[in-house]
Amino acid sequence: MKQVYLKSKRAIRFLFYRNLNIFQQMDISNTLQDDKLEKLFWKMSKADREHSLEVFERTRLHSNDKLLLKLSLLHDIGKSINDYPWIFRIFTELGVIRSNKSNEYLAHEEIGKEILIKNNCPSDLVKFYETNLLDEKNEILENTDF
Repeated sequence: MKQVYLKSKRAIRFLFYRNLNIFQQMDISNTLQDDKLEKLFWKMSKADREHSLEVFERTRLHSNDKLLLKLSLLHDIGKSINDYPWIFRIFTELGVIRSNKSNEYLAHEEIGKEILIKNNCPSDLVKFYETNLLDEKNEILENTDF
């Protein structure tokens, strides 16, 4: 039941996401410090960018680790390969929808790693992404990604 509540809460926020202001944009740029990473961030949907910024801001309350902060901004880049409406996301995560597109959505973290590799992103970030998202969920990120 808690999962349904959290997914519904995120869906409602999805409807009201706004453009990022100049200070938020500068914060993102100062954190990522790499043109390739910034381009990947801006390829995400408006809602995924806003969500990633929320995760970043919550993560920053618990850690100053530069790789973790970059990861918090880029953890959903695998979703940038397709358009996933909010209701589709909820039904997919709850297991109501099962299709190739829903499988792709659920594999967004693996796809994100492929995107980082394909774009020749820094190897330390790719390894950190793999270790902290794919192999084992980073505790801070796990608790801030809602």
